[in-house]
Amino acid sequence: MRLKTTFEKRDTMVVKGLAILMLLFYHLFENAAVLEQLNVVYAPFPRDLFLMLSGFGNICVAVFVFLTAYGITKGCMTSEDDSVTALMHGAVGRFCKLIGNFVIMYLSVNLVWHSFFDYVKLYGKGIQGCMLAFIDMFGFAQFFGTPTLNMTWWYMELAILFIFLVPVMYLLVRKAGAYSLILAFLLPMAVSMNEDVQRYFLVAMLGVTAAKELWLEKIFSRKLHPVWKTLIGVILIAICIPLRQNYMVHTHFLWILDGPIALLLCWFGGEILARIPGLSHVLAFFGRYSMNIFFVHTFLYLAIHRDWFYSFRYAALIWAVLAAASLIYSIVLEAVKKGLRMALKIVERGANG
Repeated sequence: MRLKTTFEKRDTMVVKGLAILMLLFYHLFENAAVLEQLNVVYAPFPRDLFLMLSGFGNICVAVFVFLTAYGITKGCMTSEDDSVTALMHGAVGRFCKLIGNFVIMYLSVNLVWHSFFDYVKLYGKGIQGCMLAFIDMFGFAQFFGTPTLNMTWWYMELAILFIFLVPVMYLLVRKAGAYSLILAFLLPMAVSMNEDVQRYFLVAMLGVTAAKELWLEKIFSRKLHPVWKTLIGVILIAICIPLRQNYMVHTHFLWILDGPIALLLCWFGGEILARIPGLSHVLAFFGRYSMNIFFVHTFLYLAIHRDWFYSFRYAALIWAVLAAASLIYSIVLEAVKKGLRMALKIVERGANG
């Protein structure tokens, strides 16, 4: 088996696929009361172990933050011009792309499920209601504390902030190297920050440092038999699950622990899972559509079709059906985006012709 030397784009998709499936598992089964109320069958797992595993799925957010920081940093490193102006210009481009995708997703949700929403009750009437709807449509509801159709969209605030913060982190790491992690550790304790940024600031800096210092490449290059690497990875993950879900750790130290665990999962996904035929293809396929799945799955399993999904009773089946439904929605949405891009190109050619 050839020795991996890089964390490739396909590896990123594999890890994103793993993370989004963990997210679905977390949202479906982390509430013990819901499991009992809806008679969810989770055998052969004991109740406490099942809840521990579902709760651990929350690590997915840290994985997404880590990968975002890692990917942006790699882009900064390969840029011919890495001045502050150029890096900010690149950030603006990523921001516009993110907002554009979010707007299309928002419009699609309202087109499909508009009859389920009480817009007047949510946003209000007249100009005020229109303004609040536009704020939500462009992903800024969490910024301003305004109403939103979907509580899961809180992540947009984090995604937007780190698009602009990560290039600054990159400049710091370029000057100070791994010592930048000391600042990232101390800053959330010394400075008042947005709650979500405070929780994931160290995770993002770890992603930047890992990319700049080639940590994953160095781990990949360790000449150890794949069986031993797999065993080590499984053991480390098995240790991390109860450690992270410990009440004291979960309450006070997640902002420290989530970064190293995200790094562990990225290595395990990129070096171990990405080598497994079939599984790697499935994970990469889900990873390709992970953002859409992140933003629409809540409507499917919770807000609108909750009873239908949980009617399958068996946890594995509920999870699989939600994953399939979210994926199908995302595939259709991406097809619509592709059609819109093609239509715009035709219009541009006509205007220029």
